[in-house]
Amino acid sequence: MKNTKKNTTVRIIQEDGSIKEINIYVVRPNNNTIKNADRYRATTWNQCITDGVLTRKELAKILEERGIWNSEKSEQETIIANKIQELERKLYLGLGVDGKKAKISEGKQWALEMRRLRIQLRDLISEKIALEENTAESLSDNAKFDYFVADCTFYENGERVYKNVEDYNSKSADELAYAAASALGEMMYQLDTKFEENLPENRWLKQFNLVNENLSLINSDGELVDLDGRKINEFGYYINENGKRIDV
Repeated sequence: MKNTKKNTTVRIIQEDGSIKEINIYVVRPNNNTIKNADRYRATTWNQCITDGVLTRKELAKILEERGIWNSEKSEQETIIANKIQELERKLYLGLGVDGKKAKISEGKQWALEMRRLRIQLRDLISEKIALEENTAESLSDNAKFDYFVADCTFYENGERVYKNVEDYNSKSADELAYAAASALGEMMYQLDTKFEENLPENRWLKQFNLVNENLSLINSDGELVDLDGRKINEFGYYINENGKRIDV
């Protein structure tokens, strides 16, 4: 059963340096809220078109004309995604090339290759994603979510935090608004606050104690190491057994 309410505590630093705790909760939007949010989204969409904001389709055409994103890059995205999927299958099955159970060293290589491929994929599509965030579709979708946050956020005594969506937008940069949006996003869209930690390769590496809580590679003694097992410090510099830098 889906959660219909989520509580959260926001810690705000006052001007005098003291910390004030504010308890709020968010609720799942009801049908009336969804209907009004859809209307607000449509209004925002129409305003975007009037103001000359590009749609995703229009943006895609411009990106291809300027060589920012074309069929070649799209194919490259598919190839990398397929490689990640194949490596994930290998990790899941735990079988080496000879069909026998893979060694931990083999699994480690697959997991680290998945990490490298994900970085390549993010770098490849980052510019495209950044530009798409300013399309009419994205801006109107964001407006719809803003309406949800404004209408579904309450203090612990049941009083509304925001009078309306305009009130929320005027305060959307503060800690309270951020916490409310995060809580509602987690509840509505099952957003994973531990996304990186729960990636298949990182779960596998943690299972065999090959990374620490920050997902950094470690040796059997829990010391930070690079991809080749050489000891490093928290800044990535090589160190000796005494913890002194040796790559000056």
